[in-house]
Amino acid sequence: MINSCTVIIGSTGFIGLNLLKKIRNKKNVYSISRNSFPDKKQNNHFKIDIADKKSVTNFLSELKNKYNKINLFFLAGESSVENSFKKSHTSINESIFSFLNIIESLKYSNSTIIFVSSGSIYDSRKKSYFTETDKLFPPSPYAASKYACEGIAMSYYETFGMDIRIVRMFSVFGNNMKRFFIYDLIKKISSSNGTVSLNGSGNQSRDFLHIDDVTQGLLLIMNRGAAGEVYNLSSGKAIKIKIIANKIKLILKKNNLKIIWDKNEINGIRDNWYGKNSKIKKLGFKINKSFDKSLKESVIKIYKNLNKEK
Repeated sequence: MINSCTVIIGSTGFIGLNLLKKIRNKKNVYSISRNSFPDKKQNNHFKIDIADKKSVTNFLSELKNKYNKINLFFLAGESSVENSFKKSHTSINESIFSFLNIIESLKYSNSTIIFVSSGSIYDSRKKSYFTETDKLFPPSPYAASKYACEGIAMSYYETFGMDIRIVRMFSVFGNNMKRFFIYDLIKKISSSNGTVSLNGSGNQSRDFLHIDDVTQGLLLIMNRGAAGEVYNLSSGKAIKIKIIANKIKLILKKNNLKIIWDKNEINGIRDNWYGKNSKIKKLGFKINKSFDKSLKESVIKIYKNLNKEK
């Protein structure tokens, strides 16, 4: 049997694509999503609906017969808080049972599973800066599905001795993103000459980490992390979104553009949360570039891509 393989579940999403790009030249790398892969060079991509237990079991059984060890990144499931509001039952149901199908199929195998959760599951009603042992209280259907999957993961670690490691992700950005706050903000600012209206007060703060640092962190946890452990994958710093908006204005030379904050609060989305990253730093995690430098590169690249699409 061949020594090991790596599997990325959710490989056509923003994080999955970038993680695959980082390791695709290594041997025995497989990618799975419910979509076809945009790049035909990815020979080991499989279009599988992981909510279908039979399809998952068949695929992973073939890998178990071929490899001594399976290293799996689980990046699938609901990725949008807003979408989880619109279809809460479907969002929670699909996220939980898709993850359950994966770990059930690997229950008695030699495998390491990285489950990517979210920092939004922390109890941010009275606190905003979190360590891995802080209290949890998911405020949205999206966060609830992550919370439930974490519980399932820990139960399989305790009961069946599975090597499952949890990563709590915060806000991610990068050059090739096509959704989320920074992308939407660039799109709005770049297309307006007058005013832009945004939700909230602008004083909401988040923990932003560039995608290159995110993929580095995921690989570190796979290679150096420990079974049954939880790791914050974060910058360890909070930044107000109105500061980000002003930085983007300057980068795009839209100094005269006026941003109006509607001051409306949205249930299920808390104003302030960010993560302490001292635990992952002990594995060797380092942030490669300053936030300002990474933001400028991303804004310029995203702006160019938006202009190409016109």
